[in-house]
Amino acid sequence: MPPEHRRRIRLIDTHYGGDVSRVVVGGIPQVPGDSVPAKRAWLQSEGDALRRLLLSPPYGEPAMCANVVVDADLPQAQAGYVVMEAMGYPYFSGSNSICVATALLESGYVPMGPPGRQVVHLQAPAGLVRAEVEHDGWRVHSVTLACDPAWVLERGRTAELPEFGEVTYDLVWSGCFYSVVDAAAHGFALTEPERPVLADFGLALCLVASADLQLVHPDHGDTGPLAFVNLAGPVTEGADGLQMTSATYVHPGVVCRCPTGTGTAAQLALLADDGVLGVGDRVTSISPSGSTMGGQIVERTALHGRDATTSTVTGRAFTLGRTELVVNLDDDLTEAEGIWELLTGPAGP
Repeated sequence: MPPEHRRRIRLIDTHYGGDVSRVVVGGIPQVPGDSVPAKRAWLQSEGDALRRLLLSPPYGEPAMCANVVVDADLPQAQAGYVVMEAMGYPYFSGSNSICVATALLESGYVPMGPPGRQVVHLQAPAGLVRAEVEHDGWRVHSVTLACDPAWVLERGRTAELPEFGEVTYDLVWSGCFYSVVDAAAHGFALTEPERPVLADFGLALCLVASADLQLVHPDHGDTGPLAFVNLAGPVTEGADGLQMTSATYVHPGVVCRCPTGTGTAAQLALLADDGVLGVGDRVTSISPSGSTMGGQIVERTALHGRDATTSTVTGRAFTLGRTELVVNLDDDLTEAEGIWELLTGPAGP
């Protein structure tokens, strides 16, 4: 087993609400591209073997996410990152951004200041992300970050699903294109035992609806087929204020354990358009597994000719461990086509 057949990738594994987010902090010195969006585009077109390696057996599972830390090109940003999920490469992710901020601060990649509140600026492919972090000088206790502005593209679209009948959904941009469905209208209480049927529902909707959709973002262009479904519950009064239930499906086959930042932002955009919630209103989003995420509407502006809603989400991620993966070309289950030259090495025995 020659050492030149092995390379290493250094990860900080984190989780938000049970959803594992792998933050790549070493082993990939330079992803091609002169900007974070360009690096995302390169990974998507030329280096997708990295996503498949990190999110597939034997190294990972499709329900995981991964974030490759890269050089930022915006002067305010302290680090850039490219998000990788089962569906591909979303331009923004709230839970992943919270995990990245946590991992970079707790590892010292971004210096941690005195205990209290610290503002960290990161760059996602969608643009600059401002994160307000509460920490004790050692561990991060909460992250509040501004989501990508969300706006409603179309109301009341329908799709005929083979096993579920006619489904009515709203189309929303919130860092990725979402179909948002009234969960109660289809008999869903958004509980943990429903997870398998929620996955079946999301899979069917993505497959059927994509045939009739052209998902083109004004800045990012064609974003590919529909890959996100938010099953939205009602807003109710809870013990600690307003709350709403929520389930996020990511194609293919993943029902997230946390409410997700993009799913929360999509719901808040619809609630703001309906006048149910306004600027300053806060709500706690609760997933089928019981994981929570705080959301607040902070601004309503005109964007791309539509009313857009900017929200913040708040949550806490936890570090699971620091891992050095050995990528071994002698292993038939290792795929490294197109990325081998990116990886540092050789790894040790």
